[in-house]
Amino acid sequence: MIASGITILVAVSILSAAVLVTSAAGPCTEKAYANGEEFCIHVTKIITHPSKGLLKTAEPIYIAAYFPLPQGCDPNNESSCGPETLPSGYQPLCNPCFHGGALNNYPYHDHVISGAPGFGRNGTNGVMKGPWILIIVAYNSTYSNETSFKPFMSTSGIATGEKEGDFQVINPGADNPYEINTGIVIIFGVQPLGK
Repeated sequence: MIASGITILVAVSILSAAVLVTSAAGPCTEKAYANGEEFCIHVTKIITHPSKGLLKTAEPIYIAAYFPLPQGCDPNNESSCGPETLPSGYQPLCNPCFHGGALNNYPYHDHVISGAPGFGRNGTNGVMKGPWILIIVAYNSTYSNETSFKPFMSTSGIATGEKEGDFQVINPGADNPYEINTGIVIIFGVQPLGK
């Protein structure tokens, strides 16, 4: 009886701590797609010079950019870049977002990750772990300007899109010319939206 009472107390304490962490994360300021669904991400750390070991274990977080920039948008002058709507009616998750450095050249983009909570071990939850390595891809504007355009909401979708020419060559001569591996590692939490 005492053991089960202690177990209940521990479980309630853990649940309370989890609720506090979720509450402490605050409102969702960054969103990402995983396995076709939208999630909130809370960035806690950015590592610009990660170790080789950290790079080796990192899962990808894609910046799926809409490029070229709209007329009049100057990434050096954030106030010159207003919200954009594609011909399909879609608006990027970052519309615009300025993350600093070279990423400011891609202010209109979606974040796409390989996993998130709730998909089970055989879903993408099996690869839902930090650290995350930041990789840039840029939609082929012919594809993203179609009236039937739908963004890629999974890393497997991005891989398929690269094979089908839905992304631009942005890194000629690289093993994968459709991607720029920034070498930046990000640590963040992933939280379901509306749950």
